[in-house]
Amino acid sequence: MAGKVKTWVWVIVGVFVAGILCVIAMAAAGIYYFTQNIEAKKASPTVAASEFNAVRERFRGQKPLIELDERGRFLRSNVDRPAPANARQPESLHVLAFDPDDEGLVKVTVPFWLLRMKIGNSHVDFGDSRMDLEELKLTVEDLERFGPTLILDQTNAGGDRVLVWSQ
Repeated sequence: MAGKVKTWVWVIVGVFVAGILCVIAMAAAGIYYFTQNIEAKKASPTVAASEFNAVRERFRGQKPLIELDERGRFLRSNVDRPAPANARQPESLHVLAFDPDDEGLVKVTVPFWLLRMKIGNSHVDFGDSRMDLEELKLTVEDLERFGPTLILDQTNAGGDRVLVWSQ
């Protein structure tokens, strides 16, 4: 009888192992998410401009919902513009950013369900920068009302450019 392990010990070991497996699964899901939704590459200013122009062409004549100055400070929100009558629910928020100093072009896709969750503050972090919808006088409901739309087209004095749209 001295070699027999008590049942409660097996239960504790089982719970501990299950917890470790859950942490590993969550880490794997996070890594998978980022590899599928973030793309960073080197691009010349010409290549980057053509990518920006291709996206911008889809929204020809459309005023962005948010306007920032050349330093990235909020100027105005254009959420009072008429929403399209047949707007469908957007499925994702896209960000295209270019830094001419290191010729880095970054594409980020954020599923709209993640924005709808509204956990804590309604912001999205992109490395060192942060897009906070409340600071931009914009809500997820505004984005849903407009459907796929141009949200931001911003170029600063140094040549950095950011384009945000819902699709």
